[in-house]
Amino acid sequence: MLPQITEHQSLDAMTTFGLHSTADYFAHAKSAEELDALIVWADERGLPVKFLGGGANTIAKSRVEGLVIRVEIKGFSTEEAPNGDLLVKVGAGEVFDDIVRRTVAEGFGGLENLAAIPGTVGGAVVQNIGAYGVELAERLVSVTVWDRTVKAERVLSVPECDFAYRHSIFKTPAGQNLVILGATLRLPKVWTPILGYRDLDAELKLEDRSVEMITAAEIEAAVRAVRGRKLPDPHVIGNAGSFFTNPIVTKVFWHELLTTHPNLVYYKLGGGRMKLAAAWLIEAAGFKGAKRGAVGVYENHALIVVNHGGATGEEIIAFSDEIIAKVKKDFGVTLEREPVIL
Repeated sequence: MLPQITEHQSLDAMTTFGLHSTADYFAHAKSAEELDALIVWADERGLPVKFLGGGANTIAKSRVEGLVIRVEIKGFSTEEAPNGDLLVKVGAGEVFDDIVRRTVAEGFGGLENLAAIPGTVGGAVVQNIGAYGVELAERLVSVTVWDRTVKAERVLSVPECDFAYRHSIFKTPAGQNLVILGATLRLPKVWTPILGYRDLDAELKLEDRSVEMITAAEIEAAVRAVRGRKLPDPHVIGNAGSFFTNPIVTKVFWHELLTTHPNLVYYKLGGGRMKLAAAWLIEAAGFKGAKRGAVGVYENHALIVVNHGGATGEEIIAFSDEIIAKVKKDFGVTLEREPVIL
């Protein structure tokens, strides 16, 4: 059955950026069958199809051409794996943070470091979200997708999803015909806390306690407290969280950069690579707290681009292009936007 399709639908309230945006056509898909029916409808009319989840990592242009489908496929079930781990099967339209809350409340660790990241499960998979030493790919078993080329469901293994830092096959041309329906997570029976981050360790007061005393629920609460202090609430000021990914460079280039910028913030990686702090680069380029009309950089965190009210997607893109150009000029480093553009 074809779900209701509306014309000239405002998307203003459907992204955490809160940008002024209108979709030519819009519909909700609550199942794979509804998703397929909507795609067929659009294909028959030669319309492009774009997909929206929680809108937490999305830049919506003033006009979004074609059909926008909001994927709202729900579902939550668990079963025990042969080794005692917990397998959690969730729908793409579930709010990811609700999954974190529910699993931790039921006594299962593994997702606590990813607490308070907005958006749906589908969006979390696309971006391979990560925080405080954990990436979602580390907790995934498989991803269920709708393959538009064969009009059928497929189950992709983790290697098939081509996960990397803030990357997956779903962000590439190879994945453009794959729509995420759900995912299966694996939470370890034998849980070990992942710590070692200054803000998080300070919140947990590790100087007064042993690691063995820490629980997943405590880490979850600490992550929420730290993120709440550092990041702006999208209900108060529109934003998409971290706007740029941290660039990865060779050790040779890093060493050259360090000679001219001794205060450069970086993180060591394997394989002769270094990860640079995009926030430091942006602040050093003079953009922390900067404002261009309704668009700006958050005054408390240079990695957050914000909508002060009434901004459009085109204005966000133009401002971010200005940041990219200046960082490239000053440091020879090319920043990449993290949000998806509708």
